[in-house]
Amino acid sequence: MFVKTLFTTRIRRYACAVLASFVTTFIALNASPLAAAQTNQCNWQDVAAWQKSLTESSQEQTPEYILRVTEAFITACPNRPEVRDASRIAGIAASDMGESSKAVDHFNNALPMRDVQARFYEISALLADGKSRTAWQARDELVEDWLDEIAREPKISVVTNKVRGGEIHAVTFARRDQETGIGAAWVAVPDGPGWPATLTIGSERQLTAFHKIRTGADLRHVDLYRCRGRRILARVDAAMSVGEMDISAETTLVAYLARPDKFERTEKGEPISVCIWPKRILPPAPR
Repeated sequence: MFVKTLFTTRIRRYACAVLASFVTTFIALNASPLAAAQTNQCNWQDVAAWQKSLTESSQEQTPEYILRVTEAFITACPNRPEVRDASRIAGIAASDMGESSKAVDHFNNALPMRDVQARFYEISALLADGKSRTAWQARDELVEDWLDEIAREPKISVVTNKVRGGEIHAVTFARRDQETGIGAAWVAVPDGPGWPATLTIGSERQLTAFHKIRTGADLRHVDLYRCRGRRILARVDAAMSVGEMDISAETTLVAYLARPDKFERTEKGEPISVCIWPKRILPPAPR
């Protein structure tokens, strides 16, 4: 079951990356009539052929296959605008193969990256490659970019508190996310080495559906998300305010910051250990 779940998760990662690449190609083709012209012996048909190979149903979408076809495209079309997206996908695939140096090289060619998942991958690849100082700097930059992005939303409140061991960013959303039900989050970021962790209040449909059918009332749950796991800490009444949760959230996360999760090394050739909850640890603005 674990192998099947892990494989399914990886395919989802590639699918998200490929979708972003499709969007980039569409924008490029419509932005300028010259974009469809040949670029270093390559044109948009070459791009389409590469993207089709990434979703080819007759091929098992293993990291090895993804990396092989993507590196072939990068080599053949180094000046195409889509190479940055291709490098991001290649970095993810190389990470899943345990090839940290190759992953770091591909991510460097993909910069700047906006995709949160890929940036968590980049941090793991840097750590696996022995570049811990650069990795934790990349973590801090990722958190800063996330804060800047959600701060642009007028209906999101962010309060940052300096605590022992790091910082806690308390985020309150004016409305809950349709998918996750998250309405508030407290994000703890260590001062030194270590992964962020996030405590959220949400009402995810799968977890609350039975309760709502039985009672007709909403039930919210408090979750602690860490890079490699999730734990439901409590179920709370829907009437409980975010303010009432502040002290409990801070207490929980200060305890986490005393011993934050560190990078877990894997055997050579095994997939690099990556964060499996990127968008729960740094929740985006609700859709």
